[in-house]
Amino acid sequence: MCRSSLSGNIAVYACLICILMISMVKNVSGIEISPMVTALSIDSSPNYQQFVVKNNSNVSLPVEIDINRIQFNTIADVVSYQVIPESSSDLLVFPPAIVLAPGAVQSVRVQWLGEERLVESQSYFIRFSQPQLQNDAAKKSGVKIFVHFNAAVHVSAGDLEPILVINESSIAQKVPANESGQVPDSALLHFSIENEGSKYANLSDYRLDITQVDGTEIQIQGEALIKDQINTFFPPNAKRNVSIMLERPLLAGFSLAVTPIGR
Repeated sequence: MCRSSLSGNIAVYACLICILMISMVKNVSGIEISPMVTALSIDSSPNYQQFVVKNNSNVSLPVEIDINRIQFNTIADVVSYQVIPESSSDLLVFPPAIVLAPGAVQSVRVQWLGEERLVESQSYFIRFSQPQLQNDAAKKSGVKIFVHFNAAVHVSAGDLEPILVINESSIAQKVPANESGQVPDSALLHFSIENEGSKYANLSDYRLDITQVDGTEIQIQGEALIKDQINTFFPPNAKRNVSIMLERPLLAGFSLAVTPIGR
């Protein structure tokens, strides 16, 4: 899986956190799937999303499709999750199997059939399984190998919201080399972010607001905020540690806040 914006990070994770939320195309020796990460709101109309599957090979390919629930490790700073086979009928994938002729394209629908209300957002992998393209020697062995590709679906509702809060912070000021006694010229900022809301969030959709005791403000967002972070995807109840290098010192007594971009 690749980084998106399940972004860039749901990848999804490994490629979900990263994965986790820009639409991407996964090129493979066989099938191509697009998007690799998508969002589904159960109270939208229509309440489904579609994946497009293309056969880039020169042979017909059968593809089986199934659903797995993603259970995130909410306190890990690195990409960490478990994949659990989905046994409920909350999420429907149709068709569950296809046969693609060379160059053919097929849409696969993912639709919510579960409860009308969600307590919190949920995440799933839609797994596309195709037989590995084999050479003559492999065919003679009689061993059939399948290749699996995961696309992520983040399911939420209109009344669910993420709430990112900063719980603790610290700072390490850096003094220029060979300049003992001089004022710091940069600072390494450490802080902890927790999602106290009911919906997933991605740090790339937020800015960091730093307010110093003298009233000056610093805002950091976009690539400057996420470039050094391993895991920027926050499912509900997730807690992550973040470190950012600032090209300026900070005065003691500063305050921090994370704010959705556009507010």
